Amino acid sequence: MPVRLRAALVLLVALVLVGGCASRAARSGAADPSASVTPTAACPIYEGQEMPDDCVPYDGEAMMAQNDAYRQRFEPTDESRTEVEPQRAAAQAALATLVGGPLSVDAVRDALEAAGFDRDAPWVEAAGDPAAASSIGVIISVGGLCLVGTLDGEHAEVETDGMIADGGCVPAQ
Repeated sequence: MPVRLRAALVLLVALVLVGGCASRAARSGAADPSASVTPTAACPIYEGQEMPDDCVPYDGEAMMAQNDAYRQRFEPTDESRTEVEPQRAAAQAALATLVGGPLSVDAVRDALEAAGFDRDAPWVEAAGDPAAASSIGVIISVGGLCLVGTLDGEHAEVETDGMIADGGCVPAQ
């Protein structure tokens, strides 16, 4: 490469580099004190606290609520509740037969199976020892709704509830 061409190329590169630094200084506000600051961070909003100029504000409480939105249950309509009422009543009656006796996951599954539910379909969880629990929770998906039941030594209750926003009756763990 000829010496003149090489010198021209070096001069061109130097001009580009110097021009880039000058434009970066102008963008940062050093040359113009009235230039706006470019936000560099997201900052949570706190009542009564002033937000720094270089922050983009966000509502942390609202973001946490959105983060858990997949767990929220839909409210079932009266019509859909009426459609699954026979299954709710059957589950209620099945759990009621276990009140006062020893509680176990197997006993709950047996009672629900005798009431016409698939033995493996309900989600059943015992509080404490699964073989001799103090209380048991039951969730059964029926007709696009959830039957949510509780059973302990003194009472059994099954209510109709909506599916969670994520789909299904039980949130993913």
